[in-house]
Amino acid sequence: MAHVNQNKTRLVTRVRRLRGQLDALERALDGDADCLDVLTQAAAIRGASQGLMVELLGDHLRQHVVAEEDPSVRDAEAEQVLQLVKRYLG
Repeated sequence: MAHVNQNKTRLVTRVRRLRGQLDALERALDGDADCLDVLTQAAAIRGASQGLMVELLGDHLRQHVVAEEDPSVRDAEAEQVLQLVKRYLG
């Protein structure tokens, strides 16, 4: 996936932000934080994870589906993305 290497800094930044949010959730749970604070942190983690997925998926679609010139390869790539989206949403 060449596009992952092209956007490595941006993607790693997102992963580090997600890791920080996970660490904060763990600290909140260990410290007996207020329930609403824990739920808010969990929601932030979900949003960060979805943002990462959207960025990765968008880059993959542009690189491996839209830009693919061979129709049979493009169809196979599109099918793989569809299966991935089904797993992600299912």
